[in-house]
Amino acid sequence: MWLKNNRSRVRQGLKLALCLVMGTTMWLASQAQEKPAARQAQARKLVNPVPSDAESIDAGKKLYQRNCAGCHGPTGKGDGSMALSGGTPSDLTDDTWDHGSTDGEIFVVIRDGVSSDMQGYKDKLTEKQIWQVINFIRSIGPKPKENE
Repeated sequence: MWLKNNRSRVRQGLKLALCLVMGTTMWLASQAQEKPAARQAQARKLVNPVPSDAESIDAGKKLYQRNCAGCHGPTGKGDGSMALSGGTPSDLTDDTWDHGSTDGEIFVVIRDGVSSDMQGYKDKLTEKQIWQVINFIRSIGPKPKENE
């Protein structure tokens, strides 16, 4: 009798655990689907507080050369020497930006990252430095459109 009750309890426990795992997995999947859109909408609202002048662009270029050129290449074409080690880095000079093209969206991509190939720089660069990098990228790449 004791053994029969234990088996029943084990089965019930396993069923409960399975339900919890399935429920958690479904909830996480739904959160993951909503997050990029919400993140992008918030990012679009960010405005670059650093003026895009010669000083800022020069500071951004120096930061870019140290932190970004290894993958994105010295001119931003996505052809850096480290580009061969994994994915294909974005060409920062073209008109196609997979993760958004507003300054705010670019800021969030640099700060938070988007993949194991493009990790976030929030622990390596200050917010001002990220904005300076964006100013440099704008000087070599597409300019923001009027409605962005």
